[in-house]
Amino acid sequence: MNEYFWLICGLWCGIGGSVFAWYRLSKGVKTGEFSQVEVLSFVRGMAFWIFVPCLVLWILQFSVNGATQPDYLFWPSPQKYIALALQIFVWVALAGWVLFKDGADTLSKFSVGFFIAPEFLRTPAAFKFYAIAMILSGIYFVFSSHI
Repeated sequence: MNEYFWLICGLWCGIGGSVFAWYRLSKGVKTGEFSQVEVLSFVRGMAFWIFVPCLVLWILQFSVNGATQPDYLFWPSPQKYIALALQIFVWVALAGWVLFKDGADTLSKFSVGFFIAPEFLRTPAAFKFYAIAMILSGIYFVFSSHI
């Protein structure tokens, strides 16, 4: 199962999560809360930004030896550093979209479809906090114990 971890992760979280989000948000299209174009753009972006990095990680893992563990920080060079560069690229893209573009507003708007929580946890400011917390915890994990 380890040799297919990244592929399964991309299919389940990226494609499956996007289908689930589309299903839930399509109810908002019927009520006029969202447009079909907005929802399709959101779920396509979600599928792309989750599935493609996972697919690249799976290809990198397969190029090492498919039976190796999914933790790329234990892979040999150059796969380890390509995977780490990909991770940093995804963090920068997330930070740019959420903090400096309309990502926090978009996530807040569409969160009503699949994030059941009090309103204050679904605000743009809350999503900016979540993004910063995710990135900082990822940086701490990567650089504190593995490199």
